[in-house]
Amino acid sequence: LNIDYHAAFLYLLKSGLSHVDADIFNQLYKKNTPKLYTLSVYFPQAKFSRSTVILGEQNNAYWQFSTENFRLGLSFYNAFVYLFQRGPWAYDKNYQVVFSSPKQLKEPVITTNTIRAKTASPLVVRQDNHLFLSGTQAANLTVFNTVLQGNMLSRFKAYYPETICKMIKDLKFVPINTRKTVVRSFGIFIEVTVGEFILYGDPVLLNLIVRNGLGIRTGNFSGFLEYLGGENQ
Repeated sequence: LNIDYHAAFLYLLKSGLSHVDADIFNQLYKKNTPKLYTLSVYFPQAKFSRSTVILGEQNNAYWQFSTENFRLGLSFYNAFVYLFQRGPWAYDKNYQVVFSSPKQLKEPVITTNTIRAKTASPLVVRQDNHLFLSGTQAANLTVFNTVLQGNMLSRFKAYYPETICKMIKDLKFVPINTRKTVVRSFGIFIEVTVGEFILYGDPVLLNLIVRNGLGIRTGNFSGFLEYLGGENQ
């Protein structure tokens, strides 16, 4: 596959969603709406180069979708069922995609104000339209956290009350084992963060972040977190 596979994958997902819930599809994709969900994709045993993804023996990929919004989650679940039942689907002129039946995974319930997490899809933090920041030990973490808070507020303020949004000012990201890398998405190169880190914040906010994604571009296969555990500090 071309390394810039996000557009083709998202097209398939939109195809399913447009058939099962036109209202949700129009809300999300007919206007520039902050996305209250996150996506990740994993290619087992794949080999990556600068321009391609060579799939593993099974020629497969695993998608994960997460949201805190029940209506949205149900609509996307139905979209995946539709893709499973109506396939195969054209990926490009050379390949077809066959979906398996979707499975619901158990969600963590966070009760602590500190969690360990790692990226299942890269973390994207943007200071402005042209400057992306990475959260590594060598970075200016004060600036990184300020920009991350702003990114989260821009997404959450359209969906959550002021009591939730005020919690974002105390959100803190601390890298454990992270690195900066560059990914190509929708034709542009983006600086991102991958790896393991700590998040400090109110447990209510941390639950919403884990379910909806961290950072921006979460609807474009970014910001999906794998929860590794938590503790109170």
